[in-house]
Formats: sequence, structure tokens, C-alpha cells
Amino acid sequence: MTMEKNKTSIEKAAELLRKYNNFLIVTHENPDGDAFGSGFALLQYLRLAGKNVELLLPEQIPEKYSDFTPSGCLTYATGLDWANFDFIIYLDTPMPKRAALSDLNFKNIPLPSLNIDHHPDNIAYAQWNLLIPGAAATAEIIFMIFRAGAGAKITPEIASLLMLGIVMDTGGFRFDNTSPKVMRHAAELLELDADYHHVINEMFFSTPISQLQFQAELVSHHLKKACLGRLAWFYVPPGLVEKYDVNMRNTEGLIEALRAIRGAEIVVIMQNHEMGFKISMRSKNPEYSVGSIARKLNGGGHEMAAGGLIKTATLADAEKILISHVEGVFNAL
Repeated sequence: MTMEKNKTSIEKAAELLRKYNNFLIVTHENPDGDAFGSGFALLQYLRLAGKNVELLLPEQIPEKYSDFTPSGCLTYATGLDWANFDFIIYLDTPMPKRAALSDLNFKNIPLPSLNIDHHPDNIAYAQWNLLIPGAAATAEIIFMIFRAGAGAKITPEIASLLMLGIVMDTGGFRFDNTSPKVMRHAAELLELDADYHHVINEMFFSTPISQLQFQAELVSHHLKKACLGRLAWFYVPPGLVEKYDVNMRNTEGLIEALRAIRGAEIVVIMQNHEMGFKISMRSKNPEYSVGSIARKLNGGGHEMAAGGLIKTATLADAEKILISHVEGVFNAL
């Protein structure tokens, strides 16, 4: 199955949204702002078009997204009655194993499917695959589908949700995926009365004091560097999370504290995982692909934003493995 063979168009995606009536929307595990924004927007849009629709999320929704969350989001997968649905949409999910389907077997799901994504490593696993790696966010692709005439009106609430997804995947229009096209799309959403002020305030200017103290202690006592300062990372000790009673699902922007360090070109957050150490990586230089590192470490993502899993028993070994892979990227040029 190749991406080109199964690739579809924006117009076809809009047609599918008009054609079917009972939708299940699924995003990826540990959903981020783009997954929430695009998922919530699609849920609201399809309901406005008179469709029956559910959005399946893998876990409790982080506090920062509570103001944007529509009613009727499912936070579990077991017990789904497939007879209630005639179509499934996968959002922002590059491969089936990352889909928020709990322990359900992807291959046994008896529904036609549409896969909408902007990750370059998407494996085109659905019946129809709308894959646009040049898009800044899946929310941007959803906006293009809506503009193509998918059956409803883009209300100010829907426009705000799409803006949420775009803002979070562009880092507030600071990241290198901020293209002229996405800026034009954001302007169109503003013209549709997207509440940009609310999005920015909730995403960037509403951090609890305990979370700021948690971040301050990480910077003061757990910041590490290697490769002459070109690599910087935090290991997040479980005890520190408990000390400040922080839910790590509410720390989506934590890695930006590392990205702000002058001279650091690749930055990483490391956390304990039952199989080793989970890593989230960002690159500040397009020449240095963290996506290539992630694909070697049981993960994937974009070239400048990716995640993986280092399967080893000790933090010292995990850090050695991380440094070795990063050195390989630096030395390749």
C-alpha cells in the first residue's frame, strides 16, 4: 500500500463528508492542540450538517482545552457499537498503532475510512487518504475541506477551533512551518470571527503557578547539555511531577523552555515509560532532522518535531543512546 496509490483529494474528502451520515472520529494517542482543534472542529461541523458523530479520545482532556471541548466526546474505546457508525475518520494520525483505539484491532474495524493528516511519515492506511505534508496542521487541511463545501457553515466557534489547531502546531506562528498559505488561512478564519484572543490567552497566558514552579525547578536542577551545547534536554523525574502535582498532559509547551536556549539546536524532553524512556524532540535547524532520529527509536513525526521511545532500563543508558543519535545527525553534515 503506497501513499500515492491511496491518496485522495480535498474535493473527494468533502464529498465523503456529505455522503455518509454516522461518523466516528479518531485521533492519536496523547493528542495535542492540533488533534484537539481539528477533532473538535470536525465534530461540530458534522453535527451542524445534521450528521450523527462521535469523537473518540484516549484519555481525560487536558485542563487547558476544557473551554474548547464540545459535549459528546468519548474517552474510551472498549464497548463501541460499530452498528452506530457507517464511516470512520482518522485525524493527525500517521499510522494505525498510534490511533486512540485502546486495545481494539485496527484491522477488524468494519467501516470505510478516511485518513486526514500532515505528517510526512503517514503510511496511507485508510481506504481514502488525504495527506498534505506541506500543511502546517491537520486543522488547516480540515479548513480546506470545509471551504470545498462539505455540507455546513463555518461558524465562529468552528473557526476558533480550527485556529486553535493551527496556532498550536505553528507555535503561535513562530515555527518554520509557518507558511504564507497558513497565514492566509488564519486571516480567513479571523474574517470568519475566530476568537484568536481567547485561543492565545488560554494556550499561552493561563499557566498555573505550580506548573511554572515545576518548570523553574527543571531548568535549575535537571537541565543537561551535550555536543558543545548544541543538544539540551530535561529528564523529568516522577518525584518532581508529584511534588508540584503536575499532570504532564497539561505541559504541552514545556519543551519551548529548552528551545529558547541560545546555541541549542536539538532539544529533548525525556520521561519514564513502562518500556524505557519516552522522548519528545524539537530541532531549531531544518538541516538537523529529529524525525530521522525518532524513526530509529520506535517513533516518528515531522523532521523538526518528533517523538520516540528508547528501550533501555537505565537513564544513563538512555542518555548515551540519545547523544549518540544526535551526534550522528550533527556529524552527517
